[in-house]
Amino acid sequence: MSRLFFSSILCFFIFLQAGAQDPGMPDRPGGRGKAFGEQMQVERIAYFTEKVGLTTEEAQFFWPVYNEMDNKRTALFEERASIMHKYMNDADHLNDKQVEEQLNRLVAIQRQEMALPAEYDAKFRKVLSARKVMNLYVAEMGFRNYLLQKMRNRRGDRPEKQ
Repeated sequence: MSRLFFSSILCFFIFLQAGAQDPGMPDRPGGRGKAFGEQMQVERIAYFTEKVGLTTEEAQFFWPVYNEMDNKRTALFEERASIMHKYMNDADHLNDKQVEEQLNRLVAIQRQEMALPAEYDAKFRKVLSARKVMNLYVAEMGFRNYLLQKMRNRRGDRPEKQ
């Protein structure tokens, strides 16, 4: 179960990162695009608020915790992607000790990624009922699927490159 969860999160971030690399995105000087990030944030807040059933008071306590987790998750993803990218570009020039160091760091990052759900589950349960925490997990999966579908639709509307 945890492998499936981890794999789905990994796929989500890979697809999200692939979408972020789209040169057709507005406001894109070297990043995701400010407009895209802001739009995604607004949609996520609306989606989660509805699906989790957050009250105004709960939202005040929930969003700082969720954003903290999301920032950690994003930082770990970016660090892992950086290690993988560096290895793919420099594999022929790295000695065994350097490869071992990168591999050890990669495994440490993966352990941190796997520990995040348990760490933040406890924090979420302090500000939300068990039912709403479960609704959160369902909403995360639903929002991920929504974003993937949105990206597929957007790519389908674009003319083919020649």
